Amino acid sequence: MEIINSFQTGLRNGINNNGHVVYCRYGLPHLICLPVNRPDDPLLNPALNHLKAMDGYYAQQFFVYLHTSLNSEDVVSGLYQYVMQSPVALSDYTKSELIDELSRLVAHNKLLIIPLYE
Repeated sequence: MEIINSFQTGLRNGINNNGHVVYCRYGLPHLICLPVNRPDDPLLNPALNHLKAMDGYYAQQFFVYLHTSLNSEDVVSGLYQYVMQSPVALSDYTKSELIDELSRLVAHNKLLIIPLYE
């Protein structure tokens, strides 16, 4: 089992996982990945389903209030590029538009947010 819990944010590639590790406003690590890239680890926590409520409102709040010093400044744009699987022109979008799109993807089970703490 690969230990994902580290203080390095960003893209995590490997045999067991592919996604982004981000830190919520409380400094707790979360793995954000596509359902097809979910690590096949029986000890991994289930995805946070309560973030889908109210058409992704709670997911939107999760992305808006990410920890500012533990995450990089462009973590939201990196997540958007990861989800779209292409280097899209991010200059056409504001941060709030990217967060709205990410929260909609969480609401429709196209993006998972998995806690890495216990």
